[in-house]
Amino acid sequence: MQLNVIQHGTIDISDARLLVKSIGLPAVTAASAAGGMAIGCIVFALTSGIDMGLFAGLLVSLIPVAYAHRTVAVYDSDVESKAPEFFYDLSEQVKASGSIVKALKRVSRHEYGIISDEVCRMLSEVEEEGYDIAFALRAMASRAKNSYIDRSVSVIVEALTTSSSLESILKAVASDGRLSGSLKKERQSGISSSIFVIYFTAVIFLAVTMLCLTSFMHLSSEMRLASGVEGVVTRDSVMPYYVLSVSVALCTGLTIGEMRDASIYGGARDAALLLLLTFLVYELVIFPGYNLLGGYGI
Repeated sequence: MQLNVIQHGTIDISDARLLVKSIGLPAVTAASAAGGMAIGCIVFALTSGIDMGLFAGLLVSLIPVAYAHRTVAVYDSDVESKAPEFFYDLSEQVKASGSIVKALKRVSRHEYGIISDEVCRMLSEVEEEGYDIAFALRAMASRAKNSYIDRSVSVIVEALTTSSSLESILKAVASDGRLSGSLKKERQSGISSSIFVIYFTAVIFLAVTMLCLTSFMHLSSEMRLASGVEGVVTRDSVMPYYVLSVSVALCTGLTIGEMRDASIYGGARDAALLLLLTFLVYELVIFPGYNLLGGYGI
């Protein structure tokens, strides 16, 4: 039975997930970084602006990583929420029928999200292709590439080979999945306030930097004119602060990902958002030299 896929525009989410799972997020990150460096150099050559080149290069590096991580995270979340129910129902059917193949056939009529496709595929491999159930389970785990599925399949296959109580093993696997899901939800709800504080702190840092730099640029220009020196403060003089602000945005976003998803890859989206905010503040306010405090006589 063919796997159902999720279509989003012209992008096949299933194919994208399989590609990311096969090559791994580190490889995606390396390829994105290489592409970002190339785009950054091209933009710098065309605009002669370090700010534009740095922004373009980092954004191009972050967006593919954020998309790849999101694609895999959505799949894993669906698997980890539905798979425990599948294993529990399978244990009940094993108890009723005494045969895991019969039990698999019965539960294949139920709906388990993405797992439903894998259940039907396992049944097809067992009934039509003649594979044993252990082989079909291992094949499912190799396709899913999910830590919970890998762990559960290893336990179930061991039970099949040692003649252990399969029903109790399946129930234990289901309980483990439910407990892990519950703990994960509690962890995410517990750190939501911390993530908000980190975002708020990053925004405050950017706001304070913006106010200080615009005031400094205006004051420095006035002092130059008073001393008879022509010219005003250029964007090159505040470029080190721009690089610093970009670094803070990048590190803050990756830290948020590590806290929320236990993976820095999950922070690529947050880093891209903070990077965009930093770029807009500098391009629209700081580099033009607007004196935000001047209207208040400061």
